[in-house]
Amino acid sequence: MTSLEVTRNLLTLQGSASRIDPEWQQRLHTLGLTEPSRWRIFAGGEIASASRSTNCFRVTLPTGDLVYFKRYVYFNWRLRSLFLPSKAATEAWGLTQMTRAGCVTPKILAYGEQRVMGNIRAAFLVTQAVEGTHSLADLARQQEQTPDPERWRNIITMAADSLLPQLQQMHRAGLFHYDLKWRNLLLNESTGSVVIIDCPRARRRRWRRFRGQVVDLSALSRVALIHLSQFQRLRFFLRYLGPGFDRVQARKLLAAINGHLSRRPPKGWNRG
Repeated sequence: MTSLEVTRNLLTLQGSASRIDPEWQQRLHTLGLTEPSRWRIFAGGEIASASRSTNCFRVTLPTGDLVYFKRYVYFNWRLRSLFLPSKAATEAWGLTQMTRAGCVTPKILAYGEQRVMGNIRAAFLVTQAVEGTHSLADLARQQEQTPDPERWRNIITMAADSLLPQLQQMHRAGLFHYDLKWRNLLLNESTGSVVIIDCPRARRRRWRRFRGQVVDLSALSRVALIHLSQFQRLRFFLRYLGPGFDRVQARKLLAAINGHLSRRPPKGWNRG
């Protein structure tokens, strides 16, 4: 668990702010995290993902440590971000809360943001790399390219055994990822452990928990509909519900998940 104090509200109006794990202050110096003019344009390391406003770099520090540096830079005014938490702060908060609930997440090393008149102009998050892992999405692609049924069965078994208890604990605590796709689940095949990453939409639901369940389970189902058998999917769902589940509530949840998926069907899903 990170020793960094995490809050979703770094700034509300103007300026820049950052929080850096004291143990990593010197090691992260090369990223220029205390100076927005530096971290806003940082482009070192290997590009892990990129879009117009979001870039993520896999960076090997001078000390040999491997980290992920995710940066959000907005070129237009985003009034919907006025006084609201940045995605970087939300993800830092979400990962921290999930860890406290018993989930396995990357260690948060630093995060920060820059605002002008209450609007987010830029934000960043640094996490320690979880080595020896591959996303479930990448493992599914490998299975498509080089089929290995026995390895695939082992992967699914390990992933379910590790992920299901985490998902149950997270949801019981009223925490929801809101982007629980296979690419955001890392599996270590040596240990069988699943690590949950990338949650800039995370939130706590005290009253609308059913909606959170539907969104998270639907995100998991999108790839599962293509790569898992109907029996495997049903077994996963029943294990998630746990023993002694309410059958009426279970049918309601399953119907809501199917309805959510049918509005934007996964590519290749034959609903017939």
